[in-house]
Amino acid sequence: MAVSLGKNWIWSKTCKRSLANHTPQQEKLQGSAPHGRSLFGRRIGRPLSTQKKETMDRLLPVLSIPEEKLDQAGTLPPSSLFNQDFSDFWLEIGFGYGEHLAALARKNPDNGYLGAEPFINGMAALLTDIENKPCENIRVMMNDAMILARSLGNETLQGIYILNPDPWHKTRHHKRRIVNRSNLDIFYRILQPGGLLILTTDVEPMAEWMVTQASLHPGFQWKAKTSKDWLAPPPDWIATRYETKGAKNAKKMCYLFFQKTDK
Repeated sequence: MAVSLGKNWIWSKTCKRSLANHTPQQEKLQGSAPHGRSLFGRRIGRPLSTQKKETMDRLLPVLSIPEEKLDQAGTLPPSSLFNQDFSDFWLEIGFGYGEHLAALARKNPDNGYLGAEPFINGMAALLTDIENKPCENIRVMMNDAMILARSLGNETLQGIYILNPDPWHKTRHHKRRIVNRSNLDIFYRILQPGGLLILTTDVEPMAEWMVTQASLHPGFQWKAKTSKDWLAPPPDWIATRYETKGAKNAKKMCYLFFQKTDK
C-alpha cells in the first residue's frame, strides 16, 4: 500500500518507505495491549487558584462520567451519560484547556460531547469556562481517554478529535503515541459508518506517523486529495490556544481527516 498526494506532498517518499517497510514486529511495538497503560507523563502543572479549586469541587462531580460505567466492556451508550437526547455524539481526546470542546458544544447544542483530559490544569480551565457560560451537552473524564474509548459501545460516535497529541519524539517512546494500530481498532469500532477521525499536529514527523498508521488501517480512508486539504483548516474550524500561539520551533499545522469505511 502506498499513500501519495503528488509532488506537493512533502512526506510522500518518507511515508511510502515507511509503509513498504512496515512489518508485524513493528506493529507490535506501535500498539499497546487492549487494556494496557496508554497514559504517560505528569498530570498536574501550576498550582490551581482558589477559584479554580472551588470550581473543580462544584462541577467535576456533576459533569464527570461515573467510574462504574467505565468497565471497558465496549457496551456503554453515550446517551446514558446525559439528561436529554442528542442527535450525535463526539469525543475529544486530550482537550487541553478545553476551548475547542466548549466552543463545539455551544455551536452544536443538539450534539453531545465527551472530553477526556488527564491534566488537572486543563480540566480546571474547561470547567471555569463552562461555569461562566454553561453547557449542558458536555461530559468529561480526568483520566486516560482510552479507558473511555474501550468502554463505549459499537458505532456510537459520529467523530473523534485528537488535536496536537504528544509526539513522543524519541524512537523508544513511539509506542506511547496515541495513534497506533491497537487504538485505531478501537476508534474504528466506536465510530459510526462514515464517522470521522480528526487529527492535527504541527510536528512534521508526527504528521507522517499519523498518516502512515491511519492509512495502514483497513478501516480508515484519508479524505485529502491535494496538499491544500491538509495544510489549511476547514472554513468552520475552531482554533485552540496551542494552535494560535504555536509551539517553539513548530512548523505549519496539519489537519488530517480520516473517514471510517468498510474493511
